[in-house]
Amino acid sequence: MIEDVYEPLKEYCDSLREKFAELTRQKFRDLLAKSGVDVEANRKLVAEINDLTTKSSGKSAKHTLLLIICIISLTGAAVCGVLAYNANLQLNELTGLIIACIAFLILTVASAIKCVKLYKLIKTLEDVISRKTEEAREQMRPLNDLYTWDIPIALIEKTVPRLAFDPYFTIERLEDLKRLFGWDDSFNDGKSILFAQSGTINGNPFVFGEFLEMNWETKTYTGYKTISWIDSVIGIDGKRYLIPKMQTLSASVTKPCPAYSKDKLLIYGNDAAPHLNFSRTPSDLSNAEEGFITDFRKRQVLKDLQEYSENLDDDSNYTLMANHEFETLFNARNRDNEVEFRLLFTSLAQEQILKLMKDDRIGYGDDFTFIKREKINLLRSRHLSDFSLSTDPKIFHDWNFDRAHLNFLNINENYFKNLYFSLAPLLSIPLYQQTRTCEDIYKNAISEQSSFWEHEAIANYYGNEYFQHQDCVTENILKTEFVSRQGDIAKIRVIANGFGSRERIDYQMVWGGDGELHKVPIKWTEYFPVKKESYIYLSENPKYPPCNKPPNSIFRRNIYAYI
Repeated sequence: MIEDVYEPLKEYCDSLREKFAELTRQKFRDLLAKSGVDVEANRKLVAEINDLTTKSSGKSAKHTLLLIICIISLTGAAVCGVLAYNANLQLNELTGLIIACIAFLILTVASAIKCVKLYKLIKTLEDVISRKTEEAREQMRPLNDLYTWDIPIALIEKTVPRLAFDPYFTIERLEDLKRLFGWDDSFNDGKSILFAQSGTINGNPFVFGEFLEMNWETKTYTGYKTISWIDSVIGIDGKRYLIPKMQTLSASVTKPCPAYSKDKLLIYGNDAAPHLNFSRTPSDLSNAEEGFITDFRKRQVLKDLQEYSENLDDDSNYTLMANHEFETLFNARNRDNEVEFRLLFTSLAQEQILKLMKDDRIGYGDDFTFIKREKINLLRSRHLSDFSLSTDPKIFHDWNFDRAHLNFLNINENYFKNLYFSLAPLLSIPLYQQTRTCEDIYKNAISEQSSFWEHEAIANYYGNEYFQHQDCVTENILKTEFVSRQGDIAKIRVIANGFGSRERIDYQMVWGGDGELHKVPIKWTEYFPVKKESYIYLSENPKYPPCNKPPNSIFRRNIYAYI
């Protein structure tokens, strides 16, 4: 029987963290055994590379020092030569300058000769280092070729059996979120999916989405104009003098400018508490240092909530619960269904969420935003915002075995920690794990056709340069449309939306010190939309990837794609 995770922080500390670490170590041992990589041979070669790199660094430092000496001595020779040629000097003084000039020239030549020899030696060392590094890379190639996209999520599934991940985000998984739980595709307006990882918690669907978004911001441009005039003033002697004056005038304009930002979101569907809506944001009180000021602030928040609960003049049915600490820190005062809120946040759920929010030693503390809109739950986590969801096997590639081993362990363990604590607020709610849809219980095998989220992620994996309009000077929001399917191959249209630019000049009238109005030119950039359509072709779970692969073809997360 699969056990639920009702105490996510405790179970992570007591068992899950070490279980995942051991599974990760075992996975690496299995990959290493399968690869046949000679570890000791690689270590010996890496030691040679490191030794050569140290020698090269020492020679480079010496080369730099000789160059400095060469420049200084050449400058000294030039100064001595100029003084000897131009100055009226006694014979002994002139002789001394000539000797100094010759000495500087000898030092310059000697330094230059050593510089040339050192440069050749450094280039030889660099060539040897490059050749040996390539040899080490070839040693590690059998292991690097075994890394796959699903390594981190497969390890997580073995660690937390309640979690199941999809190879990629399918049409059916997306339709479940929309049809059964009320998800709305309007979320994707103006956004492009960079990566998506879908799955289920006891049959209830979730998807982590990493996306690029464009919003209009403003940019201030400043222009300048220098003016001059003649002032007439009367001096202390009673005479009139003409004084030239100069002034730099400035003026500014503010214009719209496209700005791009990346964000991540966890979307989760569950039938529990289907009429409940609320939102909460991180509280800086959760991890605040204990003391008089923190206690005072908590009392003020609680007092405010008590007054809000007792206010009968508004339409809110908010009623303060007995656990005042939970109410203060979670602070979901905008909830609209008290009965369902209490069904969801039982005493156990409150206790576990408080532990998550107050801990910043093992997990990430109170860094999550939680929004519930009936059957849809949306979570954002600060710790996830700077973390890449991509499981591209290239992140494990290395020519240094020991470094590759350490990176493999660290990357996977960090991936597990980030995803686990992003899901932890959901795992803290027992009712969510106890609720399962009938459709999931009696569902047949899930469809293999990928959703447009995956299509956008594939297009972004290729990069803007494959799709953008020739006049585009900004990033692009890549959107996709399904066109047709012939056999196993789907044709997908990619629409690249970006902006071109043109230089403009505005003029503003500014008063100058001469008492006149002047037109100050202000150069600014106007952005105009540009769009280009292209096509990609893809096949999900190909049994036999084509032998004659077209140019720019990729195999990503069980999807074969080409342009």
